[in-house]
Amino acid sequence: MRHSRPDPILCQHLLIHPPNWLGDVIMAQPAMRAFIAASESACVSVWGRPWLADILPFLNLPDAQYESPMPKGVDMAVMFPNSFRAAWMAWGAGSKRRIGFRGQWRRLLLTDAPAPRISLQTQHHRDYYLDLAEQMKMTIREREVRLSCPEDEIRAGEKILIREGLEPESLVAIAPGAQFGGAKRYPAESWTYVAQWLSEQGYHVLLIGTPAERSIGVQIISRCTGPAWNAAGETTLRQALQLLAASRILLSNDSGLMHVAAGMGKPVVAIFGATDPDRTAPSGSHVRLLYHPADCSPCLKRECPVPGQPCMGNILPEDVRDACMSLLKA
Repeated sequence: MRHSRPDPILCQHLLIHPPNWLGDVIMAQPAMRAFIAASESACVSVWGRPWLADILPFLNLPDAQYESPMPKGVDMAVMFPNSFRAAWMAWGAGSKRRIGFRGQWRRLLLTDAPAPRISLQTQHHRDYYLDLAEQMKMTIREREVRLSCPEDEIRAGEKILIREGLEPESLVAIAPGAQFGGAKRYPAESWTYVAQWLSEQGYHVLLIGTPAERSIGVQIISRCTGPAWNAAGETTLRQALQLLAASRILLSNDSGLMHVAAGMGKPVVAIFGATDPDRTAPSGSHVRLLYHPADCSPCLKRECPVPGQPCMGNILPEDVRDACMSLLKA
């Protein structure tokens, strides 16, 4: 249900505390935009994890600025994390109106503390965050994620790629990691097949991720016959997003980078196994989901206890290859 408010909220300074994980930040973007649009604030501050400063240029939150430490005395603070600490920080900073879901013994610290009507266990996380905006009677103009792709960020990504000997117009990016755990990761040997096949077809291959994916990236590009770069652990988050903005397509597990690329409007092949696409599928009109669940799927576990990790084993590397090519040729 969509709600409208006849008059804007009187709020000179709005503070938004996004969720703590990259993918959840992206899924919360429509709700954050709803609060900003409704408040018509002269000043919009974003506070939270330091890496939010890197992603803010892409979040499409008009006039928002990252600030640290938390600004004091704001008119309204919207706390998306459900922790006691988030509410305590807003209360301690003297925020006049403090909005967030109840729970974690924090109800008395919030001025507005509705109970969530959406279950994170069975329903989409994007709707969960939008539920907070809807219960605060915000107008929801857009339920899908729509990120920005600023031209200067694209050019910066292209410059990095060219420096590494890669052509942006031929570039396929692969994100083999997932912060939640190994159960969400497609096998490295299957990624290796996909990367080798793409390289043989003349595509340039980019591995993108954190230092934790560095060794996996070495294996994945080991059989590439053409230009390939293992950038995992060699870039800042902002540089990684610049590279995504300059790429043609992303192949990814269920991860934060998947949500970013899809929100940018990039073609994305998204592989799901231990997690449920009904809960965390990305927005985007050019997204191909690969999900061939096993009897135990979705288990939502960090590590797979079943030999052979059948939920991922059911997805053949040829399936990933064909999904990629169908999007590249669309």
